[in-house]
Amino acid sequence: MSAPICIFTEEQFPHMRRAGALAGEILHLVGEKVRPGVTLLELDTFAEEWIRDQGATPTFKGYMGFPSTLCTSVNENIVHGIPTDRELKEGDLVSIDVGVTVTEDFNGKPFTYVGDNAFTFPCGEISPKSKRLLKATNAALWAGLEVIQAGKHISDIAAAIEAVAKEYRFGNVKEFGGHGIGPSYHCQPFIPNFLEYFNHFPDDEIKIGMVLAIEPMLNIGGSAIKKHKDGWTIMTADRKNSAHFEHSALITFSGVEIITDVKKTKNIFHHFDE
Repeated sequence: MSAPICIFTEEQFPHMRRAGALAGEILHLVGEKVRPGVTLLELDTFAEEWIRDQGATPTFKGYMGFPSTLCTSVNENIVHGIPTDRELKEGDLVSIDVGVTVTEDFNGKPFTYVGDNAFTFPCGEISPKSKRLLKATNAALWAGLEVIQAGKHISDIAAAIEAVAKEYRFGNVKEFGGHGIGPSYHCQPFIPNFLEYFNHFPDDEIKIGMVLAIEPMLNIGGSAIKKHKDGWTIMTADRKNSAHFEHSALITFSGVEIITDVKKTKNIFHHFDE
């Protein structure tokens, strides 16, 4: 069960920005190392060392028993993949999800701030279907981000993401979604990527001071999923490729800041043909 909704104060915004920037930076530093022959464990080791060198800690390591710094999910694996000695090969897609925890403010006062983001990286040359999947999932992420503003509702985000999934005719994972971020990492509200959810559950208003992690997961095939025998990895039931993108958004008095978007990723796949 996630913690209640967290509202950060304006004085805390700079610390959330720092956590988000660190998460965004390490995500893309790891992505630069994605190539045929590299192992998932090598990526994980690099990420943990870099995060600790910044005076921060890996959010995921030990969280609910998760053993690693990164979630590394390759091809048909959607989310929560555990890094292993598996070598990446040409044509793979690898979703990398990483959180960074800062445990004190600029004055050394203890508090927990978390940045959380994910990106699906191509390994070498990938298929046209995989290119279209990356473009669509990133577009779904930005569609969700761009409707966020104080006074709107979580359902507005869900509607925007679902519209892109339908436009591209990709499977839209329903069992997992985005979430609020607080000192305990996950907090309410849950942010589904489809509207039907709100036929059964309440629709929270978006408020200043919230940090929302938006994360669509689209599949080339159907929406059905299953859990790997490792107890963590979530994969597509039809074993077709999946992609996962995520940014953390801070709602401030002057607007919405995408605090993890250090590489300006909105149009990063503009060169991919439809």
